This record gives sequence, structure tokens and C-alpha cells, in this order.
Amino acid sequence: MIKEEFIINVISDDPFFCTKFATECNKYGFSLNFIELEDIFKENKNIFKDNLAIAIVDLDVKNLDLANLIKEKNRIPVFGIYKKFNKTLHAKAKEKNFDLTFTKSLLINSIKSIVVHIVTQAD
Repeated sequence: MIKEEFIINVISDDPFFCTKFATECNKYGFSLNFIELEDIFKENKNIFKDNLAIAIVDLDVKNLDLANLIKEKNRIPVFGIYKKFNKTLHAKAKEKNFDLTFTKSLLINSIKSIVVHIVTQAD
């Protein structure tokens, strides 16, 4: 059920995070899409499928406005990630409509339990 219905969409230019995250998601068979920033700004393009999905946005490159932009077109949770916890960035992300924020290492280590929680809440 999780493998077939749940899609994780990632917006990040961090090759180390993307590699580690893809490896971890592959262990559990999660569907993973890496999305280009430019695709989000295209008006007529719905890059997030109608399936159960989340968007993960790398905040280390100042993408704070993406949560609202993604939520305008889609009703999916948007999570922010950063390399090191930063109280100020965490507060700004919350103000800008991010549902949750994580350090990159915490997300990698917790992705299975996060996905299971989201899927069980959706049922």
C-alpha cells in the first residue's frame, strides 16, 4: 500500500543529502521524485500527482516562499529541511506555512516512521 500510493517529492540541490535520502527511501520501496525549482513556477504544470504525497524543500538555499506556492496548487504537506538546526530559520519556515521542519540527518533516519504515520492518518 505505501509503496504504490505514497510519493515523496524533493526540491534540493544538495547532492550528499539527495544520495543518502534516495538510498534510504529505496530500502523501503518509497516512490521518490526530485523536482527542479523551475517546474514549480510553471503555471499550468501540476508536478505533484493526485496520489498521497509530500513535498520536501531544502531551506539551506532560501526557498522559504515555496510552501505557499506548492500549497496554492496542491493540498499536500510541505516539509522544510536544513543541514543544522537553526531556531530563526525554523520560526521563519513556520511563518511561511511549512508543516514541519527537520534537519537533513533526522529526516533520513526517520523517513520510514514519518511515511507510515502520514499514510495511517490518511486512511
